[in-house]
Amino acid sequence: MQAASGFGCVMVATAMMSSASGAYAQDTKLSIPNVTVTAPAVPVEPPYLREPGKAYGRNPYLGRYRVEEDKFPEVPCATTRIALGPGGKCLKGHRLLGPGNDSNSNTCDMALDVVIDKTAKLSIEADILVFDPYKVRATGSPPRQCYARGFLRYGQEDFQDMNQMTRRGTNWHNLLIDGQDRQDRSIEFSDGPHNCVAILKHGPVWRGGYIHMMHASICRTDAANVQAEDIAYVLGSLQTRIYDPVGNLRQASDPTYGSAGNVQPPTQ
Repeated sequence: MQAASGFGCVMVATAMMSSASGAYAQDTKLSIPNVTVTAPAVPVEPPYLREPGKAYGRNPYLGRYRVEEDKFPEVPCATTRIALGPGGKCLKGHRLLGPGNDSNSNTCDMALDVVIDKTAKLSIEADILVFDPYKVRATGSPPRQCYARGFLRYGQEDFQDMNQMTRRGTNWHNLLIDGQDRQDRSIEFSDGPHNCVAILKHGPVWRGGYIHMMHASICRTDAANVQAEDIAYVLGSLQTRIYDPVGNLRQASDPTYGSAGNVQPPTQ
Protein backbone atom coordinates (compact mmCIF):
# COMPACT_ATOMS: atom_id res chain seq x y z
CA MET A 1 0.00 0.00 0.00
CA GLN A 2 2.80 2.33 0.76
CA ALA A 3 4.41 1.67 -2.62
CA ALA A 4 1.13 2.30 -4.42
CA SER A 5 0.63 5.46 -2.46
CA GLY A 6 4.07 6.67 -3.33
CA PHE A 7 3.54 5.82 -7.00
CA GLY A 8 0.26 7.74 -6.95
CA CYS A 9 2.00 10.81 -5.59
CA VAL A 10 4.56 10.61 -8.38
CA MET A 11 1.79 10.41 -10.98
CA VAL A 12 -0.01 13.44 -9.55
CA ALA A 13 3.18 15.44 -9.50
CA THR A 14 3.96 14.42 -13.08
CA ALA A 15 0.48 15.42 -14.20
CA MET A 16 0.81 18.83 -12.57
CA MET A 17 4.14 19.40 -14.25
CA SER A 18 2.78 18.31 -17.61
CA SER A 19 -0.23 20.59 -17.25
CA ALA A 20 1.98 23.51 -16.29
CA SER A 21 4.35 22.91 -19.22
CA GLY A 22 1.39 22.61 -21.58
CA ALA A 23 -0.11 25.89 -20.36
CA TYR A 24 3.26 27.58 -20.70
CA ALA A 25 3.56 26.28 -24.26
CA GLN A 26 0.16 27.74 -25.11
CA ASP A 27 0.90 31.14 -23.53
CA THR A 28 4.54 32.07 -23.65
CA LYS A 29 3.66 35.54 -22.21
CA LEU A 30 2.94 34.11 -18.76
CA SER A 31 5.51 35.44 -16.24
CA ILE A 32 5.98 35.91 -12.55
CA PRO A 33 5.64 39.58 -11.53
CA ASN A 34 8.38 41.29 -9.56
CA VAL A 35 7.25 41.86 -6.00
CA THR A 36 9.02 44.26 -3.66
CA VAL A 37 8.29 43.90 0.03
CA THR A 38 9.15 46.86 2.25
CA ALA A 39 9.16 46.31 5.98
CA PRO A 40 7.36 49.03 7.96
CA ALA A 41 9.64 51.55 9.67
CA VAL A 42 10.34 50.81 13.29
CA PRO A 43 8.53 53.51 15.29
CA VAL A 44 10.87 55.79 17.20
CA GLU A 45 10.08 55.95 20.89
CA PRO A 46 9.46 59.59 21.84
CA PRO A 47 12.29 60.72 24.14
CA TYR A 48 9.83 62.20 26.65
CA LEU A 49 7.99 58.90 27.07
CA ARG A 50 10.90 56.51 27.55
CA GLU A 51 11.63 54.50 30.66
CA PRO A 52 11.29 56.99 33.54
CA GLY A 53 14.87 56.57 34.71
CA LYS A 54 16.15 57.54 31.26
CA ALA A 55 13.57 60.23 30.52
CA TYR A 56 13.51 62.02 33.89
CA GLY A 57 15.67 64.92 32.69
CA ARG A 58 13.17 65.60 29.92
CA ASN A 59 10.01 64.73 31.83
CA PRO A 60 10.36 65.18 35.61
CA TYR A 61 6.63 65.93 35.96
CA LEU A 62 3.78 63.70 37.02
CA GLY A 63 1.92 63.38 33.76
CA ARG A 64 2.40 63.09 30.00
CA TYR A 65 4.71 65.91 28.91
CA ARG A 66 4.39 65.68 25.15
CA VAL A 67 2.49 67.71 22.55
CA GLU A 68 -0.09 65.33 21.04
CA GLU A 69 -2.39 67.41 18.88
CA ASP A 70 -4.77 64.55 18.08
CA LYS A 71 -5.47 64.08 21.79
CA PHE A 72 -5.98 67.77 22.64
CA PRO A 73 -9.47 69.32 22.33
CA GLU A 74 -9.86 72.59 20.46
CA VAL A 75 -11.09 75.40 22.72
CA PRO A 76 -11.51 79.17 22.41
CA CYS A 77 -8.13 80.88 22.36
CA ALA A 78 -9.22 83.18 25.17
CA THR A 79 -9.21 80.15 27.51
CA THR A 80 -5.73 78.79 26.76
CA ARG A 81 -2.41 79.81 28.29
CA ILE A 82 -0.92 80.65 24.89
CA ALA A 83 -2.43 82.38 21.85
CA LEU A 84 -1.35 84.31 18.78
CA GLY A 85 -3.99 85.89 16.54
CA PRO A 86 -7.79 86.02 16.54
CA GLY A 87 -8.01 83.38 13.83
CA GLY A 88 -5.71 80.82 15.42
CA LYS A 89 -6.55 77.27 16.46
CA CYS A 90 -5.96 76.70 20.17
CA LEU A 91 -5.71 73.31 21.87
CA LYS A 92 -6.03 72.53 25.55
CA GLY A 93 -3.31 70.04 26.35
CA HIS A 94 -2.33 67.86 29.26
CA ARG A 95 -2.35 69.12 32.84
CA LEU A 96 0.71 68.05 34.79
CA LEU A 97 1.82 68.01 38.40
CA GLY A 98 5.23 69.16 39.50
CA PRO A 99 7.79 66.72 40.97
CA GLY A 100 7.20 65.81 44.61
CA ASN A 101 3.42 66.35 44.59
CA ASP A 102 1.56 64.07 46.96
CA SER A 103 -1.62 64.05 48.98
CA ASN A 104 0.03 66.02 51.77
CA SER A 105 1.33 68.87 49.63
CA ASN A 106 -0.20 71.77 47.77
CA THR A 107 -0.73 71.00 44.09
CA CYS A 108 1.52 72.40 41.38
CA ASP A 109 -0.85 72.79 38.42
CA MET A 110 1.05 73.01 35.14
CA ALA A 111 -0.66 73.58 31.79
CA LEU A 112 0.55 72.39 28.39
CA ASP A 113 -1.40 74.31 25.73
CA VAL A 114 -0.91 74.75 21.98
CA VAL A 115 -1.67 77.37 19.34
CA ILE A 116 -1.59 76.79 15.57
CA ASP A 117 -1.82 79.77 13.24
CA LYS A 118 -0.85 81.09 9.82
CA THR A 119 0.00 84.49 8.37
CA ALA A 120 0.47 85.52 4.75
CA LYS A 121 3.96 84.03 4.69
CA LEU A 122 4.36 81.94 7.85
CA SER A 123 2.97 78.71 9.32
CA ILE A 124 3.30 78.63 13.10
CA GLU A 125 2.78 76.17 15.91
CA ALA A 126 3.72 76.97 19.49
CA ASP A 127 3.20 75.35 22.86
CA ILE A 128 3.81 76.41 26.43
CA LEU A 129 4.38 74.59 29.69
CA VAL A 130 3.37 77.12 32.33
CA PHE A 131 2.20 77.45 35.91
CA ASP A 132 0.89 80.37 37.96
CA PRO A 133 3.44 81.14 40.71
CA TYR A 134 1.02 83.56 42.39
CA LYS A 135 -1.96 81.23 42.46
CA VAL A 136 -3.51 81.09 45.93
CA ARG A 137 -6.03 78.37 46.66
CA ALA A 138 -7.73 77.34 49.86
CA THR A 139 -4.78 74.99 50.48
CA GLY A 140 -2.23 77.77 49.97
CA SER A 141 0.31 78.78 47.34
CA PRO A 142 2.16 76.41 44.97
CA PRO A 143 4.90 74.36 46.65
CA ARG A 144 8.53 75.45 46.44
CA GLN A 145 9.42 72.67 44.00
CA CYS A 146 6.84 73.94 41.50
CA TYR A 147 8.59 75.31 38.41
CA ALA A 148 9.27 74.44 34.78
CA ARG A 149 12.60 72.65 34.70
CA GLY A 150 15.24 73.20 32.05
CA PHE A 151 17.09 70.40 30.25
CA LEU A 152 20.68 71.27 29.29
CA ARG A 153 20.97 68.38 26.81
CA TYR A 154 17.93 69.42 24.78
CA GLY A 155 18.99 68.84 21.17
CA GLN A 156 17.97 67.64 17.71
CA GLU A 157 16.29 64.47 19.01
CA ASP A 158 14.02 66.59 21.21
CA PHE A 159 13.28 69.14 18.49
CA GLN A 160 12.29 66.33 16.10
CA ASP A 161 9.53 65.25 18.50
CA MET A 162 8.44 68.79 19.42
CA ASN A 163 5.13 68.88 17.49
CA GLN A 164 3.43 67.67 14.32
CA MET A 165 5.41 70.10 12.14
CA THR A 166 8.80 68.97 13.41
CA ARG A 167 7.80 65.28 13.28
CA ARG A 168 7.51 65.71 9.51
CA GLY A 169 10.87 67.48 9.45
CA THR A 170 13.96 66.61 7.40
CA ASN A 171 17.35 68.20 6.71
CA TRP A 172 18.06 69.13 10.32
CA HIS A 173 21.01 71.48 10.74
CA ASN A 174 22.50 74.53 12.46
CA LEU A 175 21.68 73.92 16.14
CA LEU A 176 22.31 77.15 18.04
CA ILE A 177 22.47 77.60 21.82
CA ASP A 178 21.74 81.07 23.17
CA GLY A 179 20.46 82.90 26.21
CA GLN A 180 22.09 84.17 29.38
CA ASP A 181 22.07 80.70 30.98
CA ARG A 182 22.56 78.89 27.63
CA GLN A 183 19.13 77.27 27.85
CA ASP A 184 17.44 78.92 24.84
CA ARG A 185 18.17 77.26 21.51
CA SER A 186 17.05 76.88 17.90
CA ILE A 187 17.59 74.60 14.92
CA GLU A 188 16.73 74.76 11.22
CA PHE A 189 14.85 72.06 9.30
CA SER A 190 12.61 71.48 6.29
CA ASP A 191 8.93 70.56 6.18
CA GLY A 192 8.47 69.35 2.62
CA PRO A 193 9.57 72.22 0.34
CA HIS A 194 9.36 74.80 3.13
CA ASN A 195 12.24 76.14 5.20
CA CYS A 196 11.63 76.21 8.95
CA VAL A 197 13.11 77.01 12.34
CA ALA A 198 12.28 75.33 15.67
CA ILE A 199 12.83 77.31 18.86
CA LEU A 200 12.98 76.58 22.58
CA LYS A 201 12.63 79.70 24.73
CA HIS A 202 12.49 79.89 28.52
CA GLY A 203 10.41 82.37 30.49
CA PRO A 204 11.24 84.27 33.67
CA VAL A 205 13.41 82.45 36.22
CA TRP A 206 11.54 81.05 39.22
CA ARG A 207 13.37 79.25 42.03
CA GLY A 208 15.13 76.23 40.51
CA GLY A 209 13.68 76.73 37.04
CA TYR A 210 11.26 78.93 35.12
CA ILE A 211 7.66 80.12 35.16
CA HIS A 212 7.22 78.73 31.67
CA MET A 213 8.96 77.09 28.74
CA MET A 214 7.79 77.75 25.20
CA HIS A 215 8.45 75.92 21.94
CA ALA A 216 7.70 77.34 18.51
CA SER A 217 8.07 76.01 14.98
CA ILE A 218 8.03 78.60 12.21
CA CYS A 219 7.91 77.71 8.51
CA ARG A 220 7.82 79.94 5.46
CA THR A 221 4.91 79.29 3.10
CA ASP A 222 7.12 80.25 0.13
CA ALA A 223 10.60 79.03 -0.84
CA ALA A 224 12.48 81.63 1.21
CA ASN A 225 14.46 81.01 4.38
CA VAL A 226 13.01 82.03 7.74
CA GLN A 227 14.31 85.52 8.48
CA ALA A 228 15.30 87.08 11.81
CA GLU A 229 12.34 89.44 11.52
CA ASP A 230 9.99 86.45 11.09
CA ILE A 231 11.21 84.98 14.36
CA ALA A 232 11.02 88.34 16.12
CA TYR A 233 7.45 88.81 14.89
CA VAL A 234 6.27 85.41 16.15
CA LEU A 235 7.98 85.61 19.54
CA GLY A 236 6.76 89.17 20.01
CA SER A 237 3.18 88.29 19.04
CA LEU A 238 2.70 85.13 21.11
CA GLN A 239 0.62 85.77 24.22
CA THR A 240 1.93 83.87 27.23
CA ARG A 241 -0.65 83.89 29.99
CA ILE A 242 0.56 82.90 33.43
CA TYR A 243 -2.70 83.64 35.20
CA ASP A 244 -4.65 80.48 36.06
CA PRO A 245 -8.26 81.36 36.97
CA VAL A 246 -9.23 77.84 38.11
CA GLY A 247 -9.56 77.86 41.89
CA ASN A 248 -7.50 81.02 42.14
CA LEU A 249 -8.26 83.40 45.01
CA ARG A 250 -6.46 86.19 43.16
CA GLN A 251 -7.92 88.17 40.27
CA ALA A 252 -6.40 88.63 36.83
CA SER A 253 -6.14 92.35 37.56
CA ASP A 254 -3.88 91.70 40.56
CA PRO A 255 -0.76 93.93 40.13
CA THR A 256 1.51 90.90 40.65
CA TYR A 257 0.59 89.71 37.13
CA GLY A 258 2.08 91.18 34.00
CA SER A 259 -0.03 91.71 30.90
CA ALA A 260 -0.43 88.92 28.33
CA GLY A 261 2.63 88.67 26.13
CA ASN A 262 4.64 90.85 28.47
CA VAL A 263 5.28 88.72 31.54
CA GLN A 264 7.35 90.47 34.16
CA PRO A 265 9.87 88.50 36.27
CA PRO A 266 8.32 87.99 39.73
CA THR A 267 9.90 88.85 43.03
CA GLN A 268 10.67 85.58 44.80
